[in-house]
Amino acid sequence: MGDVVTLQLASVDDVLELALEEKDATVLGKGTISASVLLGTNEGPSQATFDVELSAAGGGQPVATYTLSVMNAPPPSPIEAATKLLLSVGQELQEHLMQTAFLIGVDDGEWRYASYPQATEKTPLPKFSAALPPSQVIRPTRVGHLFGRNMEFLYAQARLLKLLADTSPEGGIAEPLRQRLAALQADVKKVLQDDPFCAPFNGAVVKPQRVAERWTHDDEVADQMIRGVNPMKIVRVTDNPADVLPALFQKLVAPDGRNLTQLWKDNALFYVDYPELMVGELDAASGAYCHQAVSSILDADVGAKKYWYAPRLVLYKKASGKLSIAGFALTRKDDGCDEVYTAATHPPITYLLAKCHLTCADNQAHQFVSHLGLTHLLAEPFIVAAHNSLPTDHIVSALLRPHFVDTIGINFLARQTLVSSVAPFTDATFSVGTAHGLTIFSTAYATWDFLGDNFVNGLTKRGFGADASVDGLDGFYYRDDGFKVWNALTRHVSRVLHAHYGACEHDANGAVAGDADVAAWCAEMRDPKRAAIPSFPEAFTSVCALTEALVSIIFMCSAQHAAVNFPQAEYVTYVPNRPDSLRTPMPPTPTGGDLPQAALGEALPDMAVSLFQTMFGYLLSAPTDTPASAYAAVKESHPTAVDAFTSDLLRVTEEIDERNRSLVSKDEQPYVYLSPENMPLSIDI
Repeated sequence: MGDVVTLQLASVDDVLELALEEKDATVLGKGTISASVLLGTNEGPSQATFDVELSAAGGGQPVATYTLSVMNAPPPSPIEAATKLLLSVGQELQEHLMQTAFLIGVDDGEWRYASYPQATEKTPLPKFSAALPPSQVIRPTRVGHLFGRNMEFLYAQARLLKLLADTSPEGGIAEPLRQRLAALQADVKKVLQDDPFCAPFNGAVVKPQRVAERWTHDDEVADQMIRGVNPMKIVRVTDNPADVLPALFQKLVAPDGRNLTQLWKDNALFYVDYPELMVGELDAASGAYCHQAVSSILDADVGAKKYWYAPRLVLYKKASGKLSIAGFALTRKDDGCDEVYTAATHPPITYLLAKCHLTCADNQAHQFVSHLGLTHLLAEPFIVAAHNSLPTDHIVSALLRPHFVDTIGINFLARQTLVSSVAPFTDATFSVGTAHGLTIFSTAYATWDFLGDNFVNGLTKRGFGADASVDGLDGFYYRDDGFKVWNALTRHVSRVLHAHYGACEHDANGAVAGDADVAAWCAEMRDPKRAAIPSFPEAFTSVCALTEALVSIIFMCSAQHAAVNFPQAEYVTYVPNRPDSLRTPMPPTPTGGDLPQAALGEALPDMAVSLFQTMFGYLLSAPTDTPASAYAAVKESHPTAVDAFTSDLLRVTEEIDERNRSLVSKDEQPYVYLSPENMPLSIDI
């Protein structure tokens, strides 16, 4: 009736249907017009008018004629589109904050649970707090720190913005902004010509020099599987490879001449598999999965179509104890046509592009499963349940509280930005997109077990133990340092619980079993309508069992998050090392030649997406202001235990520092992320 209705007609096969209805939904008449007629106006004038006759539902004379005025609106410029999306996200965030602050955000009484819209019985996701309680709003000091970190990055990009202003098409950027940027004197053209992905590293944003130099090396790609951002996928092959590895790998021979059987017998065979990435639209020609981000806000596609694979990787241990690549496959056709890539059988550019697809796939699993899923999202139901079922002065609550700081606030912010319902940042910046990313996490979460997949038991499942001699790997610092932290936490929690429940083991175990608050906590954790963690213990009957559960939670919220988050400054900010997305699938391997160098540039993200990846990695690696070394929980009630824990952490710090000094002296990358001086007490970023 004169209102403007915006529709996106993408195909000539679409049909637009108009219906005239009474208030009781009785259809009086219908009319249709094909999209081929409407879309035909793209070749002609910018606006056209069509009459659509609505025929009576029961036949007979027409009941009305509607006039459609069709306008071909040009797509928005990149800056206009980005601005519109940011404003939409900001509006959604504001609405949620207003709702929280004035309607349902409370600290008193029980915090209610909510479920993600994507969660179903077959695709479960962790519950979260239905509102942002005022006490869980991110601390102002932390917000200020993060804002400053963000501004540091943007300030460092001034000379890059100048170049973008100089080269932007007319109308692509507001003229006043163009003039201001053009006034800047620095020139980054040479940097962009030499390596465009180094352009963001200016001022406070430090370039990860070693990674930028070595990202193309097999040894570097392999080594990052144990000391990089995602040490959660590698498995030691402990059974005969003929029985456990796919047939396509059985003829693999490592560069040193050993076949799979010899590598296995030498305790030198490792495997990485990504079946959870088999989601999305399959591109039959390339065997890749693909995703196109589409914005309902813009009524248009956002960015380029993106591709990813669900690869399989065979690694081997060299005599030095270092890892390298034996071979890998990207596709899963399993019809004998899956190509196995090795440095010996493939030309350099082809092999390097295949490795980019390999590391891009690992990046999807890292960000959506290891990082966002199994730390941020997983921690939230534990926090809500502890608030609801444990009195604030309970010893379990006192032990857990410092490890829950800022997490609900950080997650609340992520739900309105990274996985927003109106304009999720991750949809256009990651190959898998937001919906597929959550599906990938759901696949992992469906089989996750609270105790069975904690730090110690999870490593055991993958063939690793506390003793490095089990696998002989040189550089598995996540395992080495993780056990130092895990053992220190175990000693501390056990001391405090024994001091609270009783020094006599028998009496202490009885007190734990009879603790009504702990029983209520277990019930809420397992209740499918509340925390919904079915693998949480039904009850605790010993101090030892309660200690393991508490350390599992504390480690997840401190050390585990630190291990999968903070290495991003070193390994993710330089985009080619671990691209968030790739714009082309893997082309067929040339016969008797190689792909052109340009194939890499065509596949890697454009400048806008690359800047987001670098900025995000830089922001997420902001140092904490509450490191584990500053631990002071239960200090007043249990000073002796806290003093012992402080000494324990100091010893761990010194051991890690000494190891890292040795690595630097040998020109190797130090591993600093689990040092108590650097490791946050909670998921506060």
